[in-house]
Amino acid sequence: MVKWILGMVLIFSSVTGAELSVGLSGNVVDQNGEAVVGANITVEEMSLKKGKFGLVTDSNGGFYFKKIPVGIYVLRVTHVGYEDLIKKDVAISENRNYELSISMEEKAIFLDKTVVSASRRQEKIINAPASVSVVERKEIQDQPVLSVVEHIRDLPAIDFSQTGLSQASVVARGFNDAFSGSMLALTDNRISRVPSLRLNAYNFIPVTNDDIERIELVFGPGSALYGPNSANSVMHIITRSPLDYQGTNLNFSMGERNVRRLSIRHAGKFSDKFGYKISGQVYSGTDWKYVDPVESRARINALSSGEVDPRSVRIGARDYDQSRVASEVRIDYRPTDDFSAVISGGYNSASTIEMTTLGAGLSDGWVSGYYQARLAYKDLFIQAYKNWTDAGDSFFLREGGTLIDKSDLTVLQLQHAYKLTERQQFIYGTDALFTRPNTGGSINGANEDDDNINELGVYLQSETSLSNMLSLVFAGRYDKHNRMPDGEFSPRVALIFKPTNYHTLRFTHNIAFSPPNSNNLFVDIPIERDLFKTGALLGPTFGFDMRAQGTYHHNAEGGFRFARSANGRPQFRSPFAPFVDPSLDKKEYWELDDPLFTNVMWGVGRNATLAQIAPLFSEQLQAAGFDAATAQAQAGALAQSLQLLVPDQLAGLKNSLMKLNGPSFEPVEDVKDIPLTRSTNTHTLELGYKGVLGKKLVVAADAYRTTTKNFVGPLAVQTPNVFLEPVSLAGALGSGIAATMADPANARIAEAVAVLDAAEFGGNANSTAVDEITALFVSGAAGIPYGTVSPEQAYDPTAVMLAYRNFGKVTTSGLDLNMAYYPSDKLIFSGGLSFIGENFFKNVDNIADIALNAPKLKIKMGVSYAIPESHVRLSTQLRYNSGFKQSSGVYVGEVDPYSVADLSINYLLPTNFDLQFSLNISNVLNNKHIEFFGAPQIGRLSLFQVKAGF
Repeated sequence: MVKWILGMVLIFSSVTGAELSVGLSGNVVDQNGEAVVGANITVEEMSLKKGKFGLVTDSNGGFYFKKIPVGIYVLRVTHVGYEDLIKKDVAISENRNYELSISMEEKAIFLDKTVVSASRRQEKIINAPASVSVVERKEIQDQPVLSVVEHIRDLPAIDFSQTGLSQASVVARGFNDAFSGSMLALTDNRISRVPSLRLNAYNFIPVTNDDIERIELVFGPGSALYGPNSANSVMHIITRSPLDYQGTNLNFSMGERNVRRLSIRHAGKFSDKFGYKISGQVYSGTDWKYVDPVESRARINALSSGEVDPRSVRIGARDYDQSRVASEVRIDYRPTDDFSAVISGGYNSASTIEMTTLGAGLSDGWVSGYYQARLAYKDLFIQAYKNWTDAGDSFFLREGGTLIDKSDLTVLQLQHAYKLTERQQFIYGTDALFTRPNTGGSINGANEDDDNINELGVYLQSETSLSNMLSLVFAGRYDKHNRMPDGEFSPRVALIFKPTNYHTLRFTHNIAFSPPNSNNLFVDIPIERDLFKTGALLGPTFGFDMRAQGTYHHNAEGGFRFARSANGRPQFRSPFAPFVDPSLDKKEYWELDDPLFTNVMWGVGRNATLAQIAPLFSEQLQAAGFDAATAQAQAGALAQSLQLLVPDQLAGLKNSLMKLNGPSFEPVEDVKDIPLTRSTNTHTLELGYKGVLGKKLVVAADAYRTTTKNFVGPLAVQTPNVFLEPVSLAGALGSGIAATMADPANARIAEAVAVLDAAEFGGNANSTAVDEITALFVSGAAGIPYGTVSPEQAYDPTAVMLAYRNFGKVTTSGLDLNMAYYPSDKLIFSGGLSFIGENFFKNVDNIADIALNAPKLKIKMGVSYAIPESHVRLSTQLRYNSGFKQSSGVYVGEVDPYSVADLSINYLLPTNFDLQFSLNISNVLNNKHIEFFGAPQIGRLSLFQVKAGF
């Protein structure tokens, strides 16, 4: 390793000794003639063949390059608090030394940054009608990361839960999830999520670090411009054009947990109008280990059942070795400054463990990619793209079922801007999104052939300059979803007050929506076979499975309706219907308390209890000292006596309804119809400030209040099971047994069962075995489920059905504060704080808990220092997250508070080429902690990076 690094240094730092060179010196002053100390000066040869030279001005503002090869150069002078100065075509010829006098203009830092994501057009960040943060290219280049989303981890509003070595669940301002897609992720205006699953798998995005120009974050709802799926902020990755940045970048990283990553980007120009870019990366590493207790139990049960099922060996078969291969190509055409066309495509193949709300899955060779074409002419923008995916050999770890996903998303977009006057302009456009799920029945089951989603939207934004200090922005958008009966309107109003160029105060009101995803509508997955083991006990046809089903049904308008009797009580269906008539099947509906069917239930329960008595009593006799043969004989005789004693028909039996809740049942009186899943709506009021104090302190503060209603709850049991009601059963059975035993003809039977009254066998010794026999049969028969109150639209009429249900209304208030102080060009202090008033709402509408799955308090503090004239930058950061209660699908628990420290060192070698060494240590003190319940403990990760640019 050391030899390889030294070799790289020698190669990249060599300069041909025969080249002619001269000296270049000068001084840098401000507009008042005062020396500018510590200004960065770089001299770069325009053909890129003779390298780049750099230094900083001394205490008198002076600088001196001893040897600059002859050529044509670009001179750049930068310093915090001053306008960047760029001089092109600086000619350096032989036989003379050069001396320059450079004057710089003061400016407030941060004001020149521009963004495109807040208004879908370019504007200064301080003028944006939303809370916006930007991660600049320099910050991105200095951080070796395994996933692009790690670059935004330290922004105050971001809730970043690391769920693996390269996996993370990330949102802004709460409502995180094990299978999160609530934050709209874009790359060059293209939606980056997995198509039909609407999952933000950030480690599937094929972009390399060297491709990224900047990352923009728009916090708060974005539906007014971006439409569906942007109610919880927007992350936009913007990459570099090959017409603006040519050359070759090599990047190699290695570190703990066997991490190896190699990436390359090469960009060039066919001409001044045509450019091309090719990039790629390969990665491998070993994830932190986590043993899921549910997977472990399911694996033991499956392997011990004796059934030959290839899925059994895959249950809990976690592969902690990660791998990834990605590539992108891009061609740019720009004949004029106001016309550009871009064609691009990307490919990614990954193997990792990914969490879902139904349990973890192993993505084994999961492939995804895209094709994109976009055109911009003056104020017109048009684009079309297609995202596609293929899940490869992926499977669910809790039940071993194959996960097939060959879905795609096609998007067409058009946008135009029109400037009516100097004080009034409009932005308007239309989007069309066509989602085509293709799960091979593994996810969408019976809905597979009727699960397409079409979303069409139009929007208009008006920007009015009311005065030199006051601006009004109004935006409105209408969207129509082909599976929803009604359209959605999303307005946004923003009032921006800018008293000076250094301060902006902003008030905004947004209404946004998040439509139900493909799973909410179309999922149809078997969760567990023979849930209550009645199939194993009574026969395979009498088992009750558990099944998850979305609320769309291809033969109905959507939702689930329960059948009811004339008295209003729900009806049920049962696998025991053929006991009434062999021509009947389990689709037949039955009324509760039906005398005929309650006796069918009693017959099943009676026989099941009798079958268990002989082996149970034999064990008790052997425990009391009897030998095995005697015990078995007496137990057999007892069972035969009970067969004659216990009636096979009873009058007055009733039913009870019990719904499965975790490992046990809870009584219920009735059921409610389940409507088609609708959109979740978000109303947000926000007051924000962004500005520069004293030209060196940047402050951004946002206070917000968000009301969210019509949540899509987690998959939950919606169908109770039908049991024999124990009180009526005990009354009818006790009377029947007592009458039989009172008959003198049954005296010998009464004598045979009298042993059950004995205290040593659990009896109460009251001289009669009636109560013991009654209790024995009631506990056996009343504990068996005989049917399911299932809706008419259930695909499996007797399965315990999991489904989604809209519910609830909660309000959250929070504050995001971010600061950066630049005392000099070398030293930067940064800090951030995010606070949310409430992050857990218990049993909302008596349906479910609502959890933000995010901490109430996050604090981050950092400092970065560039050691003068050494080309070394040191950075360190402290992060604190308070704990939180979590409820995300099957992952329900608590995450404890944690604090971690990070350290990074960057060394830019003074060579003719860009050659940089970086060491990044995340969680430097190895404070092992969990950031999301159900994910592994996260420990220290050290990454060393060598980056070279030609």
